[in-house]
Amino acid sequence: MEGGRRFKFDFSGKSVLVVEDTLMSFKLFSAGLTQVNASVSHASNGRKAIEMCSGDLHFDLVLMDLQMPEVNGIEATRAIKKIRPLLPIIAATANTFDDEEAACLEAGCDGYITKPLKFNKLFELMQALFDRQN
Repeated sequence: MEGGRRFKFDFSGKSVLVVEDTLMSFKLFSAGLTQVNASVSHASNGRKAIEMCSGDLHFDLVLMDLQMPEVNGIEATRAIKKIRPLLPIIAATANTFDDEEAACLEAGCDGYITKPLKFNKLFELMQALFDRQN
């Protein structure tokens, strides 16, 4: 990484729940998000994400992997949106099928990104979602 700040975004005060069953992928998300001052929490599957969003924890955004054991990202998104309909959820997937993006949006996702992750694209989407909340 080059010296200085790599990204023009600053998400200080924003809490992001990363729902990812692969530890390596979570670490990648976390490394990027901490560079833009976001607070990062981890749920290793959809069931845990639903539990975390049902409790007293506050999240400003959820990054949702789609393919996970127990409860997949689509099912978890539907459940979270019933509990917290205004919580922005961005689907993250290695699949690039058009029907999968449509299924994500139908389930309630507010955005969709593909892996391998392009952080600038993710941060632009996050900024747009945060701006909509204000």
